[in-house]
Amino acid sequence: MSQLEHRPAVEPIAVDETACAAAIGMSVAWLRKDRRGARLVPFYRLGGSVRYNLARVREALGAVEEGGGKRAVRAKAAA
Repeated sequence: MSQLEHRPAVEPIAVDETACAAAIGMSVAWLRKDRRGARLVPFYRLGGSVRYNLARVREALGAVEEGGGKRAVRAKAAA
């Protein structure tokens, strides 16, 4: 066996826009538009490259999550 076969798998710290887009189910074009506008998804610029930390992306998306919670029950007005 070679030494490469004994190395544990390393989870990347940062991924490119193609991997990030696939991870969140959006297009690369959408991510590019977000970088120019709303900046919902956090990213890094490393020289001429853009990279995303998927853990931070999950946090950012969780912070703007809508729905799924219990709805407040409104009391009916007395007739």
